[in-house]
Amino acid sequence: NYQEIQKLNEKLGLVAAELEKTKADNVKLYGKIRYVQDYNSEKVISRGSKKYGEDLESGFSSDVESKYKKMYEDDINPFAAFSKKERDQRYRELGLRDKITLSGGRLVLGNKHARTFVFFYTILLHILVFTCLYRMSALSYLSHGPEEGT
Repeated sequence: NYQEIQKLNEKLGLVAAELEKTKADNVKLYGKIRYVQDYNSEKVISRGSKKYGEDLESGFSSDVESKYKKMYEDDINPFAAFSKKERDQRYRELGLRDKITLSGGRLVLGNKHARTFVFFYTILLHILVFTCLYRMSALSYLSHGPEEGT
């Protein structure tokens, strides 16, 4: 039983390594596809055959391609990885209040309905405060009366 589990774990490790290698190969292949497409589209534009260029653009679009396109672009952009690492490090260094403020800000700014709600809520609060101040000043004026001759 223990030997079977050990064999399965070894097999799982081999399959996982093969999967990672296959993903890396697919990303490299996508890079080559992009190169060929760019090369062919330059050739097509220079020769003026517009129909062939449209076929190239529409012929390779798929979910698989978009998945590997993202992986490829992430792989060729070292600044994105560095920027993400720096952003994560700065987030970990924040205090609890700052993390709550940042999360709340992202929630409000990232959602159209939340922004609309906060906008109208703020307007309503300002109207309420100004109305209360106006009524209080009017009541104060009436209770003390006009101070003539002072």
